[in-house]
Amino acid sequence: MSNETNTVHYYQEIQKVINEALTDLQESKDSGRLPKNPVSANHFLIRWVTTAIKSQRFSRCVVKDLQTWQKEGRTKGTGTELPVRFEHYSRLYQALAPIDTVTPITKSVVMGWCESLEEKEWCVTTDFEILEKASLFSDGDHSLIICATQLASCFEGGYAENQLLVKPLTCYVRGNHHEFVESAFEHGLIVHKRSDYKSKVKYHGEYLIYPNNHGIQLGETPFSFNVKK
Repeated sequence: MSNETNTVHYYQEIQKVINEALTDLQESKDSGRLPKNPVSANHFLIRWVTTAIKSQRFSRCVVKDLQTWQKEGRTKGTGTELPVRFEHYSRLYQALAPIDTVTPITKSVVMGWCESLEEKEWCVTTDFEILEKASLFSDGDHSLIICATQLASCFEGGYAENQLLVKPLTCYVRGNHHEFVESAFEHGLIVHKRSDYKSKVKYHGEYLIYPNNHGIQLGETPFSFNVKK
């Protein structure tokens, strides 16, 4: 039997966690066992996470997330807002990295996204190699920098624009991080934060885009998800 068939992928397992948690929460509400208010829902999910850790219900690849949520629940209480966050994560992954569907990321999509940020007056730089402790000058308050060498090596196959992302692509970001995440989502890309402002590029945060949006950590949810329809 192939090892590949037994591989547990993070993007699938984290959705399993989130969707099962939300399903159990809704069932408890519908049965009348749980009051229908945000505080009760948050407490329910904090307990749910703790039980999931103790029972080793899920793969090890999501244990760190479960432990983080448990710790936040103990320190922040209702401030963790787990029900809302879980709903946002579920929406993000269902849209861009569904469990049973693979959507490759092409170079044309990434370059089109860069162009859209330029139209929003971002300074986008893709022409330079990024070395340790790089300090690149960029006009304006908002900038996106992608290493030229990495941009060339992370895509393979076919003609240039139709090449597929096969390795994680690093994005260095300064300025409006909300707009950066929102724009990425609009172009079908999930970005994964590594740092807010510390990276190889001075004053820039670091994000990763994974092939097929199949990351190994939680992706960033767009700020627009907070707007009630």
